[in-house]
Amino acid sequence: MTSTSLTFPVRNDQLPALREAIEQADRQTRAHGLTGCHLSRGPVEPMPWPDVNGVPIGAVAVQDVTVTFPLLQFEGWTVIAQVEHDGTAGNTVTALPPFEDEAADRIAHCDACGERGALTSYLLRHEDGSTMQLGTTCAGPYANLSVTVLRDLWDLIRCCLAAEPYEPGEVPPDLRLHVDQVLEYAVALTIQAGYVKRGGGWTTAEQVRALLLGGAGREALDQLHEHLRAAGNVEATAAAVRDWCLHGDAAASDYRRKLARAVAQDLAPADIGLVVSAVPMYLREAQRRLTTEDRESITATVTEVSPLTSQWGERRRVRFTDGAGRRYAWDSMTQPFPEEGQRLRVTGRVVRNAVREGMVETYLTRCRVAPA
Repeated sequence: MTSTSLTFPVRNDQLPALREAIEQADRQTRAHGLTGCHLSRGPVEPMPWPDVNGVPIGAVAVQDVTVTFPLLQFEGWTVIAQVEHDGTAGNTVTALPPFEDEAADRIAHCDACGERGALTSYLLRHEDGSTMQLGTTCAGPYANLSVTVLRDLWDLIRCCLAAEPYEPGEVPPDLRLHVDQVLEYAVALTIQAGYVKRGGGWTTAEQVRALLLGGAGREALDQLHEHLRAAGNVEATAAAVRDWCLHGDAAASDYRRKLARAVAQDLAPADIGLVVSAVPMYLREAQRRLTTEDRESITATVTEVSPLTSQWGERRRVRFTDGAGRRYAWDSMTQPFPEEGQRLRVTGRVVRNAVREGMVETYLTRCRVAPA
């Protein structure tokens, strides 16, 4: 056997570097009278892309490729591994399968000249099963192996063996995220922690990106996951937001048309901010469509508690705002009255919508409240 092949999966964006390594090794091997190197590719298929916790959040295009290259041989010997020696960090071994264990724990020496301390050596295996280790400078005169062929061919082999479609923390250029997942995170964070736009701190879009793609510390991520758990099941709301976005494809607004295009298929990471911004927009528009007798259930913060005149006893107007900036009011005689700044889960019946300070305010009655 004068050549061998390695088959492995790669992403589309990893192919240019692989092709460059193949072309370089191909030039050197052909120049020294060996068979060349070549690449064959399989069909492109989507590969699930997980977040840091292993939950699938999207997909990237991958394909199985096969790289064929010549074996370096002489007098029954075949080069099976390159060992880069470092007394401090330890050896870096690049070995053809299945010889990884055979090449491990090699000391820096050369069997040809007997010297120790070589920075790089090559392990050769004979047909009879014996092995020999050669330093780089002895590989040429002793085994008639070109140093440039050894270097470039083993750079190619290392590139093949190190190819890994998934790397934690990496964001491939053709990664596409599941729109429903993005919206569910955005809805949960908006409901629980409030929508944060640019200029207001760590934005909701940045929080969603951190949940999906990493880049935040463990403590911050734990807090975000706590918000997700507290929000409960938000699938219906996220689906409603997506439907609202899709129905904007014929709208006069450029913003609505961009949203419609973005949510029509899996999402590029660059569009996370655009899609997340749809959540408070939808929630505020949905509030305007509330009619008398509708039941509304919200998680909101008490912004104001003011006394009202009443002949039936103490009465307070309690005003709330939820994470999307929607405003609510409740005229309550139920004691103890909520306090400003309190976070509550409020369920009540819609009485009417009014405009206050340029914002829609929904009045509720027969409210049930509980700590959020």
